[in-house]
Amino acid sequence: MNISYEWKITALKQAPTLDGLSNVITHVNFNYTGTDADSGHSSIFHGACPLVTPQEGDEFIALADLNEAKVIEWAQAAHPVEHMNSVIEEDINRIIRPTNVEVTGEELSFLAQPAETEE
Repeated sequence: MNISYEWKITALKQAPTLDGLSNVITHVNFNYTGTDADSGHSSIFHGACPLVTPQEGDEFIALADLNEAKVIEWAQAAHPVEHMNSVIEEDINRIIRPTNVEVTGEELSFLAQPAETEE
């Protein structure tokens, strides 16, 4: 498989005040999408992770100056991708090679639904 991955931040939570700082981002919700270039199929991992509270000396970015790239960087540090990649790859494999496709009455006549009767 030739899977490419993309992050998208879907929600943030903040502490209005924390350790003398204002509007500190404490939690990130995201979608992590994998798309297989060979088949065109994709799968989305919906994730969430808490962020480490800024410590003295850490860079602090005010909410007004925050951008998605920085939040993605924080999410990547807090939520390693190995597990998400595995889940996405398995999901795409299930799409490409399904194992639980329902057999219909068109394939086996004894599965056909009984004819409706008029009353």
